[in-house]
Amino acid sequence: MNDFFIRDASIIDVSFIVETIIEAEKSGTEIFTYKTIFGLSENEAKIYIKQMLEEEVNGCELSVSSFKLAVSNNKIIAATAAWVEGSEGLPSAILKGNLLNYILPKNCIDQAKGLSSVMHDVNIEHKNNTIQLGLVYVSKEFRRKGLVKILIDNHIKSLKQNYKHIDQIYVQVFGNNIAAIKAYKKVGFSIIQTKKSSKKEILNLLPFNEKILMKREI
Repeated sequence: MNDFFIRDASIIDVSFIVETIIEAEKSGTEIFTYKTIFGLSENEAKIYIKQMLEEEVNGCELSVSSFKLAVSNNKIIAATAAWVEGSEGLPSAILKGNLLNYILPKNCIDQAKGLSSVMHDVNIEHKNNTIQLGLVYVSKEFRRKGLVKILIDNHIKSLKQNYKHIDQIYVQVFGNNIAAIKAYKKVGFSIIQTKKSSKKEILNLLPFNEKILMKREI
């Protein structure tokens, strides 16, 4: 398809980005981690995610600057979030954690800390000096039109302009998200690591008990 263009996201796009993050968190299921882990309603989560995005902390997925958008007929139809891990001097996990601690109520953080041991088994750390693809989202009516590859390639090209030494891009996906895994394989990603938890309670917290790490050479 060619009736669209790609642009950097800005703060005026925050509502679409919030919805995109929520869909990515659910990973095709009804499990919403901001609810199961932090004890928030979806409406509360929208408010807090918006506030975190407005802080504009670069170098993680909760930053407007990490997003690129595909636009058709003045309507946003797709998005990618990607960043260079460690480019801000700190791991993205710390940057995201600081944002969560700063924005979310203390009782939400305390609840999440109490559940951290359950989720530890599927945690995969981001590799420094690599591009991390946080999410790809395409509106339903525009899927299967090649947008995933176009968006990812465009985002890589943009990041490579400032980080020419980067030659790897990684993405993490839950093992039950078969459609996403197939889509990533189609655009050059390969599975390099799988982490699975045998803890039954994890399925009440996350969309699945298996996390897959995929890699693509640039």
